[in-house]
Amino acid sequence: MKRPAGLLYSAGEALPAGMLSFSALQHMAVMAVTLVFPIIIAREAALTAAQQADVASLSMLAIGVATILICLRSRWIGSGFLCTAGFTGIYLGPSMFALHQGGFGVVLGMTVIAGILQLAIAPLLRRLRPLLPPEIAGLVIAIIGLSLAVLGLRYALGVSNTGRIQPLDCVVAGVALTIMVGLNVWATGFLRVFCVLFGIAAGFATSMALGMFDASPLAARHGIGLVHVPGVEHLSWKFDLASLVPFGVAAVAATLRIMGDVSNAQRLEDADWVRPDFRSLTGAVAANGVGSAFSGLVGSVGVNSYSASIGLATATGITSRSSGYAAGFGFAVLAFIPSVGAGFVAMPGPVIGAVLFFVSAFIFSNGLQMITARMLDARKTTVIGFSFALAMMADIYRDLFSTAPPFLRPIVDNSLVLGTVSAVLLNLIMRIGVRRRVTLLVPAQEVTAELVEKFLIENGARWAARRDVVDRAVFGAVQVLEVIGRPAGEVELEASFDEFNLNVRIRYPGAPLLIPETKPTPREIVASPDGERRLAGYLLRRSADRINAKALGERSEVDLHYDH
Repeated sequence: MKRPAGLLYSAGEALPAGMLSFSALQHMAVMAVTLVFPIIIAREAALTAAQQADVASLSMLAIGVATILICLRSRWIGSGFLCTAGFTGIYLGPSMFALHQGGFGVVLGMTVIAGILQLAIAPLLRRLRPLLPPEIAGLVIAIIGLSLAVLGLRYALGVSNTGRIQPLDCVVAGVALTIMVGLNVWATGFLRVFCVLFGIAAGFATSMALGMFDASPLAARHGIGLVHVPGVEHLSWKFDLASLVPFGVAAVAATLRIMGDVSNAQRLEDADWVRPDFRSLTGAVAANGVGSAFSGLVGSVGVNSYSASIGLATATGITSRSSGYAAGFGFAVLAFIPSVGAGFVAMPGPVIGAVLFFVSAFIFSNGLQMITARMLDARKTTVIGFSFALAMMADIYRDLFSTAPPFLRPIVDNSLVLGTVSAVLLNLIMRIGVRRRVTLLVPAQEVTAELVEKFLIENGARWAARRDVVDRAVFGAVQVLEVIGRPAGEVELEASFDEFNLNVRIRYPGAPLLIPETKPTPREIVASPDGERRLAGYLLRRSADRINAKALGERSEVDLHYDH
């Protein structure tokens, strides 16, 4: 493991007390933005102002506990890295569906079920990986981003309450969004890190200036002391079979997201990072499942890892998991200070809309980056394109899709569910006929660099392999062919792939290549008749993750291995 240059405190290193407090407060400030999601559900459920404040307080307790669980370093649960929790748009659509099916109790009951499903997925991650490749994970994240943009626009325009555009709501949302975008694009340091909080503050101020601020949630807490145990009289837990599909898909999407976040956290710790540590990923998914189940039990919606905190850790160079512990404990304490929860409930709808619309751009972009990091052929393009189009139609033609047969409603009523189910099914279909081991036999006089490049790139696209790994394999194979020259016979090029490895084997008539451990000296290169071959073999060793050369009777084989 090689320590990155910008890393100040690694995951296992303790922070000084002052720095720990400041780091935890930063993460809490960023995580607090996600409280808009349970507040949206509480508002849609028509809970009273006091009950909404209780939901906000219980939600803070939920993300506090979930953060501590995800950051834990243990054999069975936790990632061992700084990876905080937050509420997510992944569960927003399914929660809305459940709310319409049977009320707030169904939302809570199905959130518990989703947590249990995620806990069951955790030990199966390695086996499920071929069914949930990174390009589908990117598609899911991109759909989430666009869904949040649609919801955010409704709140920003005031459509969510009246069905018509409200000019004053547009002004409040416009001010908040302008501040967020301006600070994020042109500011640096503190202002850029907390651009969302400054935008929220500007939105609050504008709504008060325009006489739009509703202080009833704060008035609902009048007379209650500094410390108060949140009320639970509005809580109930119900199971709804129709809601099982959307919450099951949400659990899979949440699993994909936390795998990506924890992998990113691992990469921050090691400059030589190549692939995720699945033991850490399994513990993180298990912790996320327990956290979501706990959130449903205490009266809130599903939780997930929060990507913005990974970005904050990257910017500050502080990845100590003690920051996560402190932030989780801080939220658990704030849950019993009623004015904090009431303050979040008082957030104006247009400000919530501006926040959702702002973060949707980054979520959508992250999804696109995950998709385009892989090579895509016609099969993969069909999977991504068709699934994305179906997901968008679920949002655009909601009224038409609502007339679908009852057994299809849980799938077609939500863009995330429809897009994810479509992607998984199409991926299974498109895998038919795709061989994981392919061979090319070419007469020696017809072997060219262009032929080798076309062979590896076309198959790399069918496998959705990483472009950088395939490029390395092309370079290595071409270099081998240049070293062996024109052999007296047929050249066999074989490539095989799984999600972790790309192997290229070249078989040819002739003597095996020499692959020295150390670089030959200039004297050895000049004095020895095979000096140039030894140098070429050494350079090939440096270009591949592993290389092996051996004789096979009258033929020889070079095996190039690349970690994926």
